[in-house]
Order: sequence, then structure tokens, then C-alpha cells
Amino acid sequence: METKISVVMERIEPYLDLFDRIVRHGHEVYSSYPPDIAVDLDSSAQAHCTYRHIKAEAHSVLDELPGVRHVDMRGQNLWLIEPANIVCRFKKTDEDGVSTNYPTPQAKAFDRGDDLPGLPLEPTRLTIGYLLDAAGIGFVRSQVSLPAGRQTLWCAAIVPADAREVGETAWYEATKQTRLA
Repeated sequence: METKISVVMERIEPYLDLFDRIVRHGHEVYSSYPPDIAVDLDSSAQAHCTYRHIKAEAHSVLDELPGVRHVDMRGQNLWLIEPANIVCRFKKTDEDGVSTNYPTPQAKAFDRGDDLPGLPLEPTRLTIGYLLDAAGIGFVRSQVSLPAGRQTLWCAAIVPADAREVGETAWYEATKQTRLA
């Protein structure tokens, strides 16, 4: 399994704008809920509703692409992108790219790197996430992270296509630097 950020991000660069579109769509649809409905939803329900819209958009955008297939692994929705040798999932994440949802047994297995039956070789496992502001309302960024247990090895922010300068890369490393002791 490839873990080097530059190699992995180069492999998935053709898909970054699609990933950004998918997670932004989920947040935008949730944000359009009437206030009298949204007020009754706690952060868990908000994440669940947003995820349902993300999942529907992911099916719409990714399922017909060559070399991409949806895999339902014991209730966990994954997309295998064979040309890049990655398998990804969509999640609400913190600034480090760690999923903020309650970790199900399937999510824990994904993060630990447990065997994924039915998948070829050993694809790199990625979390395609969205980061909200401190109030949990405003969209900050779309991001890609490489999970390692309850942490990540790295996190990369996706630069939206309409915010990029000509020739600018579609991502930048957003991994927090650790302090030297």
C-alpha cells in the first residue's frame, strides 16, 4: 500500500475536482434545509443527513466512471478507483482528516488497514472528508487523508477548481506540524 502523500495525490489528481464537488454538494443540500427543520437536528443528525446527500452524489458522479466501482462492505460504502489503486470513503472530518463520526466496527477495521475481502491487491485507503468551521455551519474545505488507526498519516486540502490559478496544483498538504520537544 502506497503511503507517500505526493505519490498518492498524483494518482488521484484526476478525481480531486469530483471529490470536492461531491462533498460540497452534500453540505450545500443540507444547508438549504428550512431553518425550522434544521433547528431540530443535532450535530450527529446533521452529519448523517449531509452524508446521505454525499453518498447519493458520489453514486451519481463516480459509479459510471471507467475503473471505478462502489463496494458495500458490511454497510460501509467504499469506492474502489482501480486506475489509482485506492479505495475511499466519504466522511465528516476534523482539521487533521480524522473522521468525527462515531467509529463503527467497519470504520475501525478500515482505519486499521484490516483485510478488505473482494478488493484487488492492497489499495491505499483514503478518507475524502469535509471540514466545517468551529460553529459546525460553514464549509471550510474538502480534504483527503490517509487513516492510521484513530489518527492520520497525512491530510491534504483540495483547492477548488474555481479558486485555483492557472498551473496551480489542485491540493496542498494540510497536515499539522508537530512540535519538536
